[in-house]
Amino acid sequence: MRIEFEVESRPPKKHGEKSMWARDDEAPYIALLRKSAVRARDKAGLRDCFRCHVKLELTVYIPGSRLESAGDLDNFITGVFDSLQAADPKVMKWLHQVFREPENEDIDPRIPLLIDNDSRIVSVLARKVLIDEGQPMYYTVALEPA
Repeated sequence: MRIEFEVESRPPKKHGEKSMWARDDEAPYIALLRKSAVRARDKAGLRDCFRCHVKLELTVYIPGSRLESAGDLDNFITGVFDSLQAADPKVMKWLHQVFREPENEDIDPRIPLLIDNDSRIVSVLARKVLIDEGQPMYYTVALEPA
C-alpha cells in the first residue's frame, strides 16, 4: 500500500539543540504535516502506522528565489522522518502549545502516524523542484513498504 499526500508549506526542519517539537519556528510545520498524514492514512484505510521497512519520497516544490534560504534538504528529510513517528518521550513536557489544542488531538505527538520508528526507513528519494516565483512553496510525501 502506498500513501501519498501534499502539504502547502515548507517541511519541518530538524536543527539546533532544542527539540523541533518545542520550537515556535517548527512546531506549526510539524502540525501541518501530521494533519495531512492523518488524512492520507485515514483515506487509505490504514488504522496503524507501517511497522515494516519503508521507502519514503520527499519532493519540495520551491520558487528559485527561496531555494537556498528555505532550508537544507537534509534538515527537511530528518524533520519529516521525526514528524511521522512519535516524539521522543523525553520532550513531552516541553511540547509546543499547538499540540495541546483540543482540535489537534488527532495529531498527538505520543502516537506514531505513518512510521513507528524512522530506523525502518530503508530508502529515501528527496529532491527540491523549482516552481514559478508566484507560486507558494509546498511539498509531497509518499511512503510504501520496501
